[in-house]
Amino acid sequence: MKTLRNLIVLLVALAVSQSAMAWSLWGHHISAYIAEKHLTPEAKEKCEHYLKHNLPHYSSWQDYWRHSDPFKEISYWHSSYVNKEFDVIGYKGDKTRDAAYQVARITKEMSKGKYKNMSDSLVAVNLKLLIHMVGDMHCPSHAVHTKDFGLRGHSIYVKGKKVSRHSFWDRSPQYMHPKWKADRFVKAYDTYTPKEIKKICKGDAYKWSVQNGHSILKTYEYWDKGAEFTKLSKEQRKQIDETLHEQLAFAGYRLAATLNKIFSK
Repeated sequence: MKTLRNLIVLLVALAVSQSAMAWSLWGHHISAYIAEKHLTPEAKEKCEHYLKHNLPHYSSWQDYWRHSDPFKEISYWHSSYVNKEFDVIGYKGDKTRDAAYQVARITKEMSKGKYKNMSDSLVAVNLKLLIHMVGDMHCPSHAVHTKDFGLRGHSIYVKGKKVSRHSFWDRSPQYMHPKWKADRFVKAYDTYTPKEIKKICKGDAYKWSVQNGHSILKTYEYWDKGAEFTKLSKEQRKQIDETLHEQLAFAGYRLAATLNKIFSK
């Protein structure tokens, strides 16, 4: 009976994590697939060695484990909080509870060959966290601490059903292109030149978080609160798709840059 009860608790936790995850499975898969295409041979070899699988396979790992006792703290690492002065402040002012902080910390702790002093299991956990957090901090619903900006709600209706702004952006790839598979998204969004990618990846997680904060503010202008998604104009839908294109591609490129830095020779 106890085993059954524990199983039910685990299933409930997984269901909750599915509803709370940024980008949903599709978004995280897409950014991870893009990242994998831009890994150096050295980084690709090391990721395969420690993960025993490809990057997309673990792209939502953090969501599934965030409610288990050993990993509860990682529940606070799914967003990056930027205030109105565009400073990364962390959850309720705790900078350690911020995706940008954790990405920067793990990158520093593993770079310059320091990962070699870690156990294989710790390296694997750190990689799984990076794969997810870099994706999360680029999602429009996880990149701005809206209370500090004085912004609220911006719910939308999808075929008459009310959907919060947060939930809409989490599932926006499916809403925008319900028939596309991951490879179609990658082909459509992985379109930046090497020169552009180098510029995109310049800086660190803190700089990326601030850039995301600036970029994502404009998304509040894409529709009026309570609008119907199916009645948005072509221009409005184009704006949404352009944001998806940019944020998912940037997440992929920056994840690759992070892993390439960690495993550089």
